[in-house]
Amino acid sequence: MGYCLLAMVLASCNDWLDVEPKSQIKEENHFDREGGYRDQLAGVYTMMTTQSMYGLNMGIGFVEVLSHSYDINPNGAWRYANDFDYTQTSSETTINAIWTAAYNAIANLNVLLRNIDQANPNMFEGNNYHIYRGEALGLRGFLHFDLMRLFACAPAMDSNAKGVPYVTEYATGVVAQKSVSETMQLVVQDLLAARDELAADTAAYEMTSNGPNYTVSRNKFNYYACCTTLARAYLWMGDTQNALKFANEVINHHDNAFSPGYDWVHYTSMQATKRNELDAAFTTEHLFQLVINDWEDIGNFYFTRKGGASSLTPTDASAKDIYEFDRGFGNDYRLLKGFEQDGDQRFLAKFWYNEGSTFNNRYPLIRMSEAWYIAAECLKQSNPAKAIELLNTVRCDNRNIPEKLSETLTADQIQQEIYKEYRKEFLAEGGQLFFYYKRLNLSEIKGSSLHGGKQTYVLPIPSTDREFGGYSN
Repeated sequence: MGYCLLAMVLASCNDWLDVEPKSQIKEENHFDREGGYRDQLAGVYTMMTTQSMYGLNMGIGFVEVLSHSYDINPNGAWRYANDFDYTQTSSETTINAIWTAAYNAIANLNVLLRNIDQANPNMFEGNNYHIYRGEALGLRGFLHFDLMRLFACAPAMDSNAKGVPYVTEYATGVVAQKSVSETMQLVVQDLLAARDELAADTAAYEMTSNGPNYTVSRNKFNYYACCTTLARAYLWMGDTQNALKFANEVINHHDNAFSPGYDWVHYTSMQATKRNELDAAFTTEHLFQLVINDWEDIGNFYFTRKGGASSLTPTDASAKDIYEFDRGFGNDYRLLKGFEQDGDQRFLAKFWYNEGSTFNNRYPLIRMSEAWYIAAECLKQSNPAKAIELLNTVRCDNRNIPEKLSETLTADQIQQEIYKEYRKEFLAEGGQLFFYYKRLNLSEIKGSSLHGGKQTYVLPIPSTDREFGGYSN
């Protein structure tokens, strides 16, 4: 990477290796014990919770604003993102923070991978050698993929355009850019390797008289998060055969396992009368989530009237449009339980911090419903009946929409229903709707007067790396 970015990477890594005040241990000493690898991964997850990354900018904030699901105050902090103005100073600052923090996290993963590849596996308890290595490889692929979704053309736009630098070594040299298609192959390569390693996580299940009883650590990049990311990446590439394969692995495990480790939110949770007893974010469905410890200061600011002109929420009219209220779908859990009155306005409340709640601080990066949507999209032409069944499983069986989709829908009509689900399901979740528009290279972005295209869909690489690294997109 460019010199300026590297300087920050080095500072970040040194801080993570600092175990005592006023003293710093060498890298080889940090990784001479299993705990060093665990701490290094914890550092990456912590960095991902910061406001530069999924704690705001890549989560409910800047990137989600690009989806145009919120009604943004023209005088508030998000007005430039809402206008896709990436050259204004505040936008440049945010974009630079995203780029720098993501590559900092990747650099620290590369430090771990360099050391674990030289380590004695016998130093690790159980299968932790493979699990730690799998997490690091998976996160490296996951983060590069999100950088691709932000800073490069989607394959449907131009597969020969330049991708982001794919950094696999902790070094000071400039990493050459490859094409979008070549870079996506590197993403998939890391994810497939991660999946092989994470399959060793035998602690994820135990045998019972009824069969295997699974547990999934949602707070780390686990096997099923990896499968869903693979399905997401292959769909991004237009490879529906492989996208379906990995989406089905998540679906089939859920449908066939005695206790799969993740499950649809239970209807009894939706009957809770106290908000601190309500699982409005459907946390049982999270395959990969971050625990953001200062979330009360973020969620209860931007999602309430405290945020003032910078609040993030659809208006009541927009929410009713998203959730098809006029069609009689007002009891959709995502609308009925996902919004709450604050003063004279209703706000998006599915990520509110509620005193005494066991569901606080959990922000999803991957939720299980995405596998159902991906599979439906892959099957819309070859097996439309199955595609419709998959969509009805989410929207009717588990979101309380009373009207099932017709069995006679065409492929185009199925795709339209998938689009509606992305609008409903992923509201405030890291720009998933924006990436939907971009993946399909759609010209219309609902809620925006601007059209989709490279100027809209591709964020500029920060000027420091354009200048010192010679990067362009």
